[in-house]
Amino acid sequence: MMMMMMMVVMMMIIIIIIIIICAMWKQKAAQLIPIVISSTGVIPKSLSQSLTRLNQHPNTHIQLQKSVIRGTCSIVRNLINYK
Repeated sequence: MMMMMMMVVMMMIIIIIIIIICAMWKQKAAQLIPIVISSTGVIPKSLSQSLTRLNQHPNTHIQLQKSVIRGTCSIVRNLINYK
């Protein structure tokens, strides 16, 4: 239940941000293209479509995954070496 409420609040915040961006740049419409990658590098099936809509190579997700995994490893390494 709590997770559902958090998702609703996040969606409302995103909608408000899109409205503000449209007003700032005097645009009639804006598109939200989600790029979601978990801390372990797991990606949704739709990511390659999102990257194509952004005029990026569809295999860009491989570089994104590497970057996320390296960041996660760095965080874990720092926690292990914490004194």
